[in-house]
Amino acid sequence: MDVVIATPALAGPGGAQSYALTAGEHIARLGHHVTLYAHELGHVAEQAVEAGLAVAGSPAALPDRADTVITGVSQALALELAGRYPDATRLWVVHGENLHMPPAVPGVVAASVALNDRTAQLAAAVPGAGEVVRLRQPVDLRRFSPRGEPAPAPRRVLLFGNYHAHPGERATLLREAWAGADLEWRTAGWPALELDPVAAIAEADIVVGIGRCALEGMACARPVYVHDHAGSDGWITPGRYEAVEAGGFAVSTARLPPDAARLRADLEAYDPALGRAGQDLARMHHDARRHAADLVALAERLAPEPFALDRSATRALMLLAEAQIRAETAAERYRIEARQWAARFQTLHREHEEERIAWVAERDEERAAATRRQAEAATEAAAEAERRLAALKATRRYKLGAVLARPLDRLRRGR
Repeated sequence: MDVVIATPALAGPGGAQSYALTAGEHIARLGHHVTLYAHELGHVAEQAVEAGLAVAGSPAALPDRADTVITGVSQALALELAGRYPDATRLWVVHGENLHMPPAVPGVVAASVALNDRTAQLAAAVPGAGEVVRLRQPVDLRRFSPRGEPAPAPRRVLLFGNYHAHPGERATLLREAWAGADLEWRTAGWPALELDPVAAIAEADIVVGIGRCALEGMACARPVYVHDHAGSDGWITPGRYEAVEAGGFAVSTARLPPDAARLRADLEAYDPALGRAGQDLARMHHDARRHAADLVALAERLAPEPFALDRSATRALMLLAEAQIRAETAAERYRIEARQWAARFQTLHREHEEERIAWVAERDEERAAATRRQAEAATEAAAEAERRLAALKATRRYKLGAVLARPLDRLRRGR
């Protein structure tokens, strides 16, 4: 079977890029020919070539035919490949909400693969989703595997994922709440993310993240704490696994953001045994080999969905989809900038307030010092006066005057 897996970019690492690489490698290991296709190539494309996969960065580099096409993220890309491979079985992988939903045009895809319950419910409401199939997020268990054990008491924390590359108030809140534990913090998120994050995970005792980052931390036998810009959802434990997995290893929309006391209590509940428990869950439910086999079985079971839109209509839909992505990307960039400026303003305001308090304290100290100097001068003057009086009383003149004045003193008292 010839398979094309497409995503908008194979440059910086991200959830969709990691999925395309992982699924592509394991489908190829099952004996199928796989081509990864993206309009933007980079580090992830280089990894794919090293793994023995074919990579196409332009329509001209695509194979002439494909039996199965797997797309996600970009509806424009799905429309493009539906027009190029009308006889292929086309699948859509739902990587998130909003723009990650399948194209609303029936026939573009035959089925939509949802990686958690939340996106499965949303995809089922899209008229062009086709059959909605629920599979679990895959992880390469050979690559993401244990390297040592987490410490009995936590020492190092890894903020893992692109969400943490632009820290906001949630990351600050977590750092402040856990500050008393004397932890060493490290952040791994694009563009500062290592191409092979396994080493960063291996050095950590706690992995903080969501989505694939949480799953990769589990596979490496590290206790995983679910936390992002929306809040914190606690440790991934065997008892909570089903609910956390159903929500995509993300912060539950039903959970209120915790306060500092709750975060400190969560840290006190740290248990290194959660690492091995998480690895067992990853091995049991998220093996990329089984996920690849499920994708192949799905593609072979489904008949190609007819796609009859003419070229001009398809082109118009592609342009609309691309425009929407650009608008959302720009809006997200502005949101990030707004958060950064807000954080900078808060920092400047805090520094200004600290300087003002320090200035007031300095002025108060100066006034207190001046008062102390005045009091010391008055005390010294009084002591000097006492010394002069004592010296005067010691003179013969004073003593003679005192003797001569005694009769006068008696006369005054007699009055």
